[in-house]
Amino acid sequence: MIALTLLAQLLGLGAGLIAGIFLAFSDFVMPGLDKAGPGGGADAMRGLNRTVYKSIFLVLLKALVPLALALAVAAFLFGRPGMAIWLGLGMASHVGPVLLVTGLRNIPMNNRLQSLASDPDGTSAYWPQYVERWSGWNHVRTAGAVLTCACFLLAALA
Repeated sequence: MIALTLLAQLLGLGAGLIAGIFLAFSDFVMPGLDKAGPGGGADAMRGLNRTVYKSIFLVLLKALVPLALALAVAAFLFGRPGMAIWLGLGMASHVGPVLLVTGLRNIPMNNRLQSLASDPDGTSAYWPQYVERWSGWNHVRTAGAVLTCACFLLAALA
């Protein structure tokens, strides 16, 4: 069914956009913020962290799993088990290395950085560790999002 294929391609596009945003942070956003120093870099990151909650990015991040689940059920019901399997693998790679890492690693570090907003010395002490650890976990999220994208695009071919 052409509609299922098109929807799988759209999910792949959404996952690819997420991967691109994560890649941008790994490739140049975090290194650029780090060059701004603890004060400027941390302030900018705090601003980014507040802004993300009102972004299309967050909608995509949260919507991929329920949309993929609905599509996987439809694919199974319409006799496309290979598509359903690839969609399931894509959901797993989105939940694990993307959503769980975000919730268990990056967000707690963001919260700690925010809690230090009125403590310049604490921010200066935490900033180098924050950049290194946050970036490392972001690399994991990037790889997970790329894998999710690949799985959704393979689902469109199945």
